[in-house]
Amino acid sequence: MRPEKNTAESRAALSAFMSAFEAGAFFEAHEILEAFWVGYRDDDRDFYRGLIQAAVALHHLGGGNKVGAASVAARARGNLAPYAPRYAAVDVSAILDRLAPA
Repeated sequence: MRPEKNTAESRAALSAFMSAFEAGAFFEAHEILEAFWVGYRDDDRDFYRGLIQAAVALHHLGGGNKVGAASVAARARGNLAPYAPRYAAVDVSAILDRLAPA
């Protein structure tokens, strides 16, 4: 397990992301976290990239784009796996489980 980065900005971005993600608003979740991620340069950047990719994969899956979902989900799994089971108050294992159908 990696040491967590915990800033007010990252907590706010993750909270908004998780609210949208859990509501099934995957496109919005991706947009929320991407706005934070583009300027983020810390060494756990791949964690945020993986969350964004997970949201995109589930958005594609919901739209019936199974090929796109599978491709993005594979990248999300690769970026998130090092942070499982939990990182920055996010249940990474649960997100990885949600990607199983993709």
